[in-house]
Amino acid sequence: MKSTSILPLSAMLIFSVNVKAESSNEVYQQASTTVTASRYEQNKTDVIPSMSIIDRDDILNLQANSIIDILSLQKGIDVARNGGNGSATSVFMRGTNSTHALVLIDGMRVSSSFTGSFAWEHLPVSQIQRIEIVRGTRVSYYGSDAIGGVINIITRKQEKAYVRYTTGSFGTHNFDLGYGNANDSGYYSLVFGSQKTDGFSATNQNNFFGFNPDNDGYENLSLNLKAGLNLDNGKLNFNYLESKGNIDFDSFYNVGNSDTKERVARIQWQAKLFNDWNSELAVGYNENSLTTKVFSNGFQSNRVVFDWLLNKSFGNHHLGFGATYRQEDADFTNVLIQQLRYSNSRNNSAVFANWRGRFNQHILSASVRYDDNSVYGSDTSADLDWAYQINDSVRFNVSAGTAFKAPNLNELFAPQFQTIIFSPELGEFVNFFSFEGNPDLKPEESINFEMGLKVKISEAQQLSFNAFYYKIDNLVDFQGPTFKPVNVNESTIQGLESEYNYSHNGLNLNINATVQDTNNDQTNTPLLRRPDNKLNLSIDKFFNQFSIGSSIRYASKNPDFGIELDGYTVIDLRAAYTINSHWKVSAKIENAADEEYQIINGYNTPDLSGYITIQWQQ
Repeated sequence: MKSTSILPLSAMLIFSVNVKAESSNEVYQQASTTVTASRYEQNKTDVIPSMSIIDRDDILNLQANSIIDILSLQKGIDVARNGGNGSATSVFMRGTNSTHALVLIDGMRVSSSFTGSFAWEHLPVSQIQRIEIVRGTRVSYYGSDAIGGVINIITRKQEKAYVRYTTGSFGTHNFDLGYGNANDSGYYSLVFGSQKTDGFSATNQNNFFGFNPDNDGYENLSLNLKAGLNLDNGKLNFNYLESKGNIDFDSFYNVGNSDTKERVARIQWQAKLFNDWNSELAVGYNENSLTTKVFSNGFQSNRVVFDWLLNKSFGNHHLGFGATYRQEDADFTNVLIQQLRYSNSRNNSAVFANWRGRFNQHILSASVRYDDNSVYGSDTSADLDWAYQINDSVRFNVSAGTAFKAPNLNELFAPQFQTIIFSPELGEFVNFFSFEGNPDLKPEESINFEMGLKVKISEAQQLSFNAFYYKIDNLVDFQGPTFKPVNVNESTIQGLESEYNYSHNGLNLNINATVQDTNNDQTNTPLLRRPDNKLNLSIDKFFNQFSIGSSIRYASKNPDFGIELDGYTVIDLRAAYTINSHWKVSAKIENAADEEYQIINGYNTPDLSGYITIQWQQ
C-alpha cells in the first residue's frame, strides 16, 4: 500500500475528532435493525462486518438525482458512469470488480443473468426507501457475487399522499407521486415516477467508439407497488417494481438509442413454525432487457428464485438455516445475423446455515453454504466473524471468508462471429469479432480478511476503522481476436476505510476516507477505475424550518485503459425550506466549482448545474 498517501486523509479524520460534543440531539435517527447482514432481522449493533444504512431522510436531504449521488459518498465504494443520467454505471466495492457486489431489491437478486451486472442507471431514486450496505464477503449467506459486499435496496413504502417535482439544468424534469395507507390489518403503497433530461454530450474527442457533440438525453418511467396482510398465523407481503428507460448514446454509427426494462417481483410469507421458529417462504421474479435498434440486437434475461429461511433465538444464541433454488435464462437476438442468436439457461440449488452467539464481551458468528450449479458444478463457502467489546465505548472485530463469482451466461455461451465494419473514426474497414463464450469457464474465487475498530467517543461522536485484504484467483481475462474468456488472472487488494460521524444540536457531519491498493498480479498494474485515495465530507445544519448543507468528494488519480486520469474534487451545495406541514422547497448546486474531470476516459461528467425541488405531502 502507498503509505505516504494515507497521511493527509488520516490527519483530517484525527482533526475532526476534536469537535466538542455534548448530549446528542439528532435531527433524524437511523433505523436500529437490519436484515441484510445475516438474512434475518437483527440489531445493527450486533452486526460485525462494516455496514451502512442510508434511509429516506438521508436521500431527501442529499436531493439525489441518481443513486450515484448516494453511493459515491460512501466509504469503500467507487462509481464510474460513461456520461449523464441513464448512462451505463459500474459500482466497485473495496476495489473488487463491478460484478463482485451482490445487488438486491427487496431481498431479490437483480443482476443480469446475461451480463452479470446490475443496471444501476435505471433505478430511480424516487423509488428507494432505504439502502443497506454490508462490506466484505457474504457469499456463504447469499451465494455467488457477494465478494466485495452486498447492497440491498428497499423500495418505498408510502403511507400518505405526496407529490414531488424537480427541474433544473440539462432540461431536467423529474416527477413522482405516491399514495398509501397502513393499519393493523396490513398496508398498501403505490409510487409512480417519471424522469426526463435532455442531458449533455456523453462523449468527448478521446472516445474511441464515436464522438458526437450532441446532447444525449434520457427518459425513465417507474412504478412501485407494495402490499401486505397481517393474518392470525403470519404475514403476507408483496413487492413489485418496474422501470422502463430510454437512453441516447454515441457510437460508430454516430448516434444510437436503447430501450431498457427492469421488473422485480417478490411474494413473501412469514410465520411461526416448529415451536416458534421464524419461517420465511418467498418466491421472486426478475426480468431485464436491452434493445438497441442501431445494432439490430437485443437481450433479455430472467430469473426465478425460491427461498425458505428458518431462524430462532436461544438466549444469547441465534440459529439460521436456508434453502434456495434459482433458475436463470438469457436470450440474445440479432435481426440481421442469425449466427449471433442464442438462448441458454442454468439452475442453482443451495443450502446454508449460520449461527451467532454472545459470550460476555464476545460476539461470534459463523456461516457455511453449499451451492450446486447445473453448468459449473459445486462450490462451498464459509464466513467467520468475531467481535470483542473492550469496554462500553470500544469494539474490535476480525472477519475471514471464502467466496466465488459465477460466470454469466454470455461468458459461457455467446457464439463466435466475425464481420467487417467501417470505422468513421479510423476512416477504414476493420475486423470486428463478436464476443466468444467459453463453456469450460470456472467461477472466480476469493479469500477475504478484515479487521475493524469502532469507537464511541460520546453520544454525539463515533469513529471507525476497517482494514481489508482480498486475494482473488481464476479472474476472467479476455484473450485472442475473439476475446474468449479464460480463467488466468489473479489480483490482490488491500485497503483501509475510516469514518467519523458527529451529530448534535442540528449539526450533522460525516467524514469518510478510503485508501486502497489494487493490483493485477499477472501484469503488476493497478485495477482500472479504482482510485487509490478517496475522501468524502458531508455537513448539514438544521434549523427549525431551514437547512443548509454541502458534500465534497475527492478522488486521486484514476487509472483507465492506456491512460491515467487526473484526480478531482467535486463540491455540491444544498438548502431546503419547510414552508408548513405540507409544503417544502429545496435547491441544489452540483459541481459548484465547475470542476472539469473524467472518471472514464472519453466520457464527460456534469459541469456546474442547479436544481429546484417542490414537494407536497399529506
